[in-house]
Amino acid sequence: MKTSIVIATYNKLEYTQLCIESIREFTSQHNYEVIVVDNHSTDDTAAWLSIQSDIKAIFNEENLGFPKACNQGIEISTGDNILLLNNDTIVTENWLTNLLTCLYSSEEVGAVGSVTNSCSYGQSIQVPYQSVEEMHQFAAQFNQSSNPELWEERLKLVGYCMLMKRQVLDEVGLLDERFTPGNFEDDDLSLRIELAGYKLYLCKDTFIHHFGSVSFRKDAEAYNKLLRTNQDKFLEKWGFDPERAIIYNGLVKQIEAAPNDSIRILEVGSGCGGTLLYIKNQFPYAEVYGVETNAFAAKVAAKVTSHIYLSLDEVWDLHKEGFFDVIITGNFGGLNEKNVKNIKILQKLLHDNGQLIVMTPNLLHYRNIQKMLAGSIAPSELQSWKLSDIEETFKAAELMELEITGLVQEVFPQDQEFLQRLAEMAGLQTTKPYEIQNYLVKARKSNKDQSVKALINNLLLQNDVKSNVNKLAKIDAEAILSVIEDAGHEQKVELLNYIAVQFIEHQKPDLALPFLSKAFELDASHDPTLFNLGLVMYTQGHDQLALDWLSLISNRDDKLEHWMKQIKAELNAKSYDKYKLKFLLRRLENDVEGEASLAELLRMLVNGVVTIEQISQVVENDMVEKSQLLTQLAVSCYEHDLYDMVFPFFEKALEFDADNQDALYLLAHILYDVEEFDSAKIFLNRVRDKNTSVTELMQKLSEVSAV
Repeated sequence: MKTSIVIATYNKLEYTQLCIESIREFTSQHNYEVIVVDNHSTDDTAAWLSIQSDIKAIFNEENLGFPKACNQGIEISTGDNILLLNNDTIVTENWLTNLLTCLYSSEEVGAVGSVTNSCSYGQSIQVPYQSVEEMHQFAAQFNQSSNPELWEERLKLVGYCMLMKRQVLDEVGLLDERFTPGNFEDDDLSLRIELAGYKLYLCKDTFIHHFGSVSFRKDAEAYNKLLRTNQDKFLEKWGFDPERAIIYNGLVKQIEAAPNDSIRILEVGSGCGGTLLYIKNQFPYAEVYGVETNAFAAKVAAKVTSHIYLSLDEVWDLHKEGFFDVIITGNFGGLNEKNVKNIKILQKLLHDNGQLIVMTPNLLHYRNIQKMLAGSIAPSELQSWKLSDIEETFKAAELMELEITGLVQEVFPQDQEFLQRLAEMAGLQTTKPYEIQNYLVKARKSNKDQSVKALINNLLLQNDVKSNVNKLAKIDAEAILSVIEDAGHEQKVELLNYIAVQFIEHQKPDLALPFLSKAFELDASHDPTLFNLGLVMYTQGHDQLALDWLSLISNRDDKLEHWMKQIKAELNAKSYDKYKLKFLLRRLENDVEGEASLAELLRMLVNGVVTIEQISQVVENDMVEKSQLLTQLAVSCYEHDLYDMVFPFFEKALEFDADNQDALYLLAHILYDVEEFDSAKIFLNRVRDKNTSVTELMQKLSEVSAV
């Protein structure tokens, strides 16, 4: 059996030589031929190819593009298999052996591909090597033997290394040359193979090295323009965007089920079925269903599963309530009346305790805000979701255990200043809310009573306590109290205290209060309830309230009496410290023994006697020159190397007076000293009086920027 290896070249001789040399070294055990079609290279490629006796070469008098060149090579090939290989690859030990093993494992298999270090569509893996020599050592281990468990069925294969049976290619036809000079011809060919009834496999037991688009990406702008043009050609030919082959593997990884579970999974917005196919690979015993409104894409998805519907209403009509264990959607769309209704439908379609996993676009993503300011935002983009929208809508649909994760993408350097300004205007210390492009939302449909009962029982049995406490914390306290009331538990007061203690021990004392209040209502003389109420108050800093509750306990032992005395002492100390703090701040504000007052304030800060928040509260309530006083404290902290306190004080100062010119200049100067130059510019630009000091600092910042 013979394999024809077809390579298209355009310059980059050094890559072509590496590729050919690797084929010669690692493919000798097979009957193969190498066909190189050169698209009028202007370097020494043609001259080098001309003297290679083991290569069939075609020399075009102009650059005819990748699809045409590949077709030329295929037309003169004599092999039983055709392998399209990029010239910017290096093949490795056992590469062709493993690929052929998969290709001929079944008559259904039409084409196979390898994994690599640089590729789209999930065909790349993380690699440890730093040189070609290390790469071959890695690949020799990776490609050690063919392993059917590592073959993954795919909707498409990226054409950098694509091995096909000739009979399949004869049936579906050559590469479509409308995609000249290149891009999406491999999507198109994969789709034709799929629709002809054959399967495509990614061989995760086979690795080759790929440098990555060395011919196309020299001019990024032209490359992106070509992508858009060929994307339009694909849409015109097939009736759907090639992006509909996307795999939402990140969503699938959120499914909380074992690989051998027999579950029903629905994907809304299935596209061509890429994610459904991925689900089948991960959960081989699952029944997969899909909703895809584009009829052309749905036809392709029907090759993955026969359960494809053109609307969610159609699913609802056929399956009714509680049919699915998991529902996912990678692009839920905007916040509108239709989608609010759809969330309620999805909730009804879920089985009790069923899982919903969706991705929603973030309205406050900084690119949306840029478009708003430019007046170019589309109406559909204005329907994106805020965090509060998600919480409100999903809870209204009675979806519980809500988990929301912000998904961010890399921010371009030119956008960093805009992000900083956004955060500054919003009074935030972080730009993350504006970097989030999408929200990943996970929720469950629960039989509230059964879910609460199960969580409480798990706590009583001490099963995975932390996880169950966290889950219980997400459920409304009234719902939990209702379950306890309806259950007719004989020891309600004890149970309420037990739940409260779990919240206290897991740093959620505020959640303990409703249960302790109910326990007190049921039995006002129950000493453990009174003790726990005192404990909650104490942990939240309400010492006097803690003392009041503890004083109601009828049976107080020596340990409790000692604790109560300690609380009284702390109350006296806090009263003194608060008086002393106010006294020192007044002296500092009026410059009465200012240095001594400042030194004592800093000592109290360092020793934890007072906090920045406590100082800010006293300043707000009792001082006149609020912003100036806090600015003075910020500078003093900087001068005494208390760096963690500098910026919080500046932040508080600017909260009281955002136009405090002294604060703005001094903050800019300190930011310059710590080499936060971009932030320093932002604050310095807000200083109106361009005196000598300001001008000098501006000059220093401009010199830093110029370097």
